[in-house]
Parts: sequence; C-alpha cells; structure tokens
Amino acid sequence: MDLEYTLPSQTHGKSQNRIGDRKIAIIDDENDLLYVYKKALEFQGLKVITFDDSSLALDELKEHYKKYCMVLVDIRMPIVNGYQIATEVNLIDPSMKIVLMSAYDVSEGDVLKNVSNGVRIDGVMHKPFSLIKLINTVNTLLEKY
Repeated sequence: MDLEYTLPSQTHGKSQNRIGDRKIAIIDDENDLLYVYKKALEFQGLKVITFDDSSLALDELKEHYKKYCMVLVDIRMPIVNGYQIATEVNLIDPSMKIVLMSAYDVSEGDVLKNVSNGVRIDGVMHKPFSLIKLINTVNTLLEKY
C-alpha cells in the first residue's frame, strides 16, 4: 500500500451531509486492510462499518440496507464472494454504490461475466491501491449519490 502521501484534510462533515446518516460497508477477509481503509475514510468524516466475514456482511446488508449508501467488497473471499454480494446488494437497493476490490487482475469482461445481468458496478480497484485513490474513488461516487 502506498502510504507516502499525506491524506487530504478532514472534510468536517461535508461528505456526511451528502449521505446523511448512511454508512459505507467495507467487506474484506484481510483485517489489516479493513483497519487501514476504515481509518482513512473516517478521517474524511465518513461513517464506516467493516466486515471480515462476507456471510455476516450480506446478512447485515439485507436486513439493514437503508443504513448504507456504498459497499466496497473484495472479490475473492470464502463463503460468499464479492460478485455474489454485488448481485444481492443491487437487487436489494439498486441505488447503493458498489466498488469491487481485488489483488488479482480483473478485467471489465471478468466482472460482466461474474455478476448477474443488469447489475451495476460503480468501480473496480486493484490492490494494492493508495489511500488517496481510495478516498478519491469514494468521494467521487458520493458526489453522484
């Protein structure tokens, strides 16, 4: 991960105003990455909930989908993979932003082949990515929310 950059200063709630009290869910089976992603986005004034268990995350999103505006999900995880979560989330709430993350080379064709027809994916981030890229991607998608 590229940590040599200085993070942009906190937005003092500006991002929260765009999304109200809704949260961003980050789902990844790598706890160290979850911690870093969460802290970087919280520093920007965003509310973030992390899950290292994709099955529990999917249950939470199904039951409490109105609490979330965006999901960042690793593609390769045990039990429920990122493609399955993206498909389910899109069925539950088509307005929720979905970003897939992967340490593997994933093409647009791979994504289209692995999600159900009509499922919208708002972005794909290839690990390792910088925290600046994470913040910029999230903020760009929130501006479109």
